[in-house]
Amino acid sequence: MKLFLIIIFLFVFSSPNFAETQVKEVKTKYSHIKVLDEGSIRTMYFVRDNGEEVIESSQDKLFPKNLFLLYTQKMFASMLIQPKPEKAILAGLGGGSMVHYINHTYPNLELDVVEIDPEIYKLAKEYFSLKENKRTKIYIEDFFVHIKKNKQKYSIIFMDAFLKPSELTDESGINLKAKDKEFLNDLKNHLAPNGVVAFNINTHSGFKKDIKLIRESFKNIYVFNKTGSGNVIVLATESAERVSYKKMQENAQVLDKSISSNFKYSTLCEYYKETDELFK
Repeated sequence: MKLFLIIIFLFVFSSPNFAETQVKEVKTKYSHIKVLDEGSIRTMYFVRDNGEEVIESSQDKLFPKNLFLLYTQKMFASMLIQPKPEKAILAGLGGGSMVHYINHTYPNLELDVVEIDPEIYKLAKEYFSLKENKRTKIYIEDFFVHIKKNKQKYSIIFMDAFLKPSELTDESGINLKAKDKEFLNDLKNHLAPNGVVAFNINTHSGFKKDIKLIRESFKNIYVFNKTGSGNVIVLATESAERVSYKKMQENAQVLDKSISSNFKYSTLCEYYKETDELFK
């Protein structure tokens, strides 16, 4: 069996370039979406009005529990701050790669997922093997409405919701409501003790302003960035005590030893940046 898996791996990753083939194309109330295959890699793209195709989610069909995109791995730097989460909420489903990873890697973690577009939910189920279970609940709803009426407290709040850029969003597709201080206060009110909000921020022209707003709204923030990456991950907490870099490394070593993952949490530590570096 082990030899068989090695042969598959070598075939998939050592073969010449695969032709990209279109699996599905859908235009919804919120987005223009394409699903494309290249070898074993299946990717969901958002198509902007100018024709630009932006990767929304990507999955290796042979290893769906793995996180294929770097930014999704960096979102789990949140575990360096809160290594023992009990309940999490994810804004934005996409192809469901983070849901697959959480369900496999953190079997005791309760997860709520909120997705505004019912067509994305259908695509995730049909083409990305998304399955609900007793501890993973998926809500087809506007996240801003959901968080207002929801009384739950969360160890981690993952903010990863993007729409097609319009007058209601910034140039990267983030809803302008997400930059409202009242909404950020709502997020703070939903944090459990030692909880963390993980913001996925595309490096658009106003991303430093976005980080500054988060820094002004929360007691502590932690920035994770990799040179050349198109995304910055900002972790925000209301904890009075700041987690040291040494403690992050210690948490990473424990996680690397205790869970099975396709990436190392100790590597995520290397992406940590002092916040002031971004504002020089």
